This record gives sequence, structure tokens and C-alpha cells, in this order.
Amino acid sequence: MKKLIVPVITPFNEDETVNYTELKRIVRGLLDEGADGIFAGGSSAECFMLDEEERRKILETVVKAADGAEVIAHVGAIGGRLTAELARHAKRAGASAVASVPPFYFKFQYENIRDYYWDLADAAGLPTMIYYFPACTQTTFAADQMAEILLGRKNIYSVKFTDSDYYVMERIKALTGREIISGRDECFLSAIAAGADGAIGTTFNFMIGHYKRILKLMQSGHLEDALAVQKKINSIIAAMGNADIFHATKFLMEKKGYHSGRARKPFCPLTEEQKRMLSETYEKNQL
Repeated sequence: MKKLIVPVITPFNEDETVNYTELKRIVRGLLDEGADGIFAGGSSAECFMLDEEERRKILETVVKAADGAEVIAHVGAIGGRLTAELARHAKRAGASAVASVPPFYFKFQYENIRDYYWDLADAAGLPTMIYYFPACTQTTFAADQMAEILLGRKNIYSVKFTDSDYYVMERIKALTGREIISGRDECFLSAIAAGADGAIGTTFNFMIGHYKRILKLMQSGHLEDALAVQKKINSIIAAMGNADIFHATKFLMEKKGYHSGRARKPFCPLTEEQKRMLSETYEKNQL
């Protein structure tokens, strides 16, 4: 069964403080819509715009609201010590697993990053996911390097593969047998066809039904119809790409009745024209 995990956003109040009450409501709503779990504190949550205490409290809030559903805690940071501390907190808070982007900014060598993941897996004492996102971290792995990291610890169980090189993705899976979760919403259909075990995607926050529909159509062999749904998704994503992605996501969440607030500065608010374009495209591409 293919999994759909939602990387839940962080709703903010007008003063940019976290709206924990609304966060609980969003988590429950997503699970009621059919999400298989929640990815907490990831890119969609504006993770690196949050302070350490907020990251901890957000995770605690998500775990409580999830009420036993799978919660993967993103604990990534540049420094291994902070990552380990957040991982230990995630275990205490009741997370199902932890995930991390590779350490970035300082252009670490492969061996440094490999050891970072092995240290994280040891510290967490939980199933550990590699969050592979080369477009943002500027870190790439060859398939054999990823395999070495995955096989170096038994509890490194999965890769969130936010890339579109599905040859590399297939090779990683062939070399390790580990779970591969796609992170490119615009390539969801392609990733599933190439062997991904599911997906984690920002736009799941406001249109998870589209992705559930694709899976159902693929299962029944209706690939042309599945592609038609992917085209609807991509039309919305294209409109989002003409605006700030975080504000666009929160704007479309508002259409579902969630009070998401604005993204934290320095992200730029949407213009009235961007709002109009997003609204029209979103409504036009409903199922």
C-alpha cells in the first residue's frame, strides 16, 4: 500500500507566533481526509524559521493531535549535537520516526554527512529517514553512497527522495530494499510508477484527495485518467510557482477553512493578482 504523509504547515497568528490551536485542528482534518501520517517540522512547516522551543512544542502538539497515527519528526540542523537533542526529544514526545536533511551551508564532505546520519540514528533510537533534497541543501549522493548510509544502521529505514532522478531512486531501492518516499508533488505519478512506496508533499495539505485519486486510478489500471489528475495538480503547482510557495500554500489552506496566517518574514505576501490567479486555477482544477 502506498503511503501519503502530509508535511503539515505551521499556522501563525498575526504577530507570527505559532497558532497551536489551529495546528491541532489542521492535523485532525488531514487525518480525517485520509492522510496516512504527518511529517512534522519539515520544509512546509518553515522549519528553519522556527526556534528550538517552537520546534519541540510543534512536534508535541502534532503527536497529541495525531492520537496514535504515524508522526515523522524532522529534526535536521547544521550541527549534529542539536540534531541529536531534537531526536531524543522526538522519542520522548512519542514520534514514530525522525528525519533530517543533510547538514548544509559549510559544504561538508560525504564522510561527514554519512557519519551525521549514523550518529543521528544512534541518538534517536527510532526509525530514521534520510531527507534528500539537493535543490535546497546543495548536497547530492550517488546511489552507492546512499546505500552505504542506509545499510550502515538497521534503523535507517527510509529516504524522502525530493528529486526527480528516478533512475537513482530505483538504484537506491535495488541496492538496499529500503522504503523510498517521493517528495516531488509535480512528479507524483512518475515516482509511484518508478517504484516509490508513497509520498510526502506540501500540496497534500490542501488537495490530498487528488493524490488519493491518482493511486486509486493507477491501481485499477486507468493510467490516462491518473495522468489527467496529475495535470490538474501541476496546473495548481504552476500557479503557486508564480508566487511565494509558503504564502500560496497558506492561501489555499484558507479555502479549506483553515486559519493559516502569513508565512514568516522575509517571505513576501501575495499580491491581489497572485491571489486571483491562485483562486481561479485552484477552482478550475478541482476533481
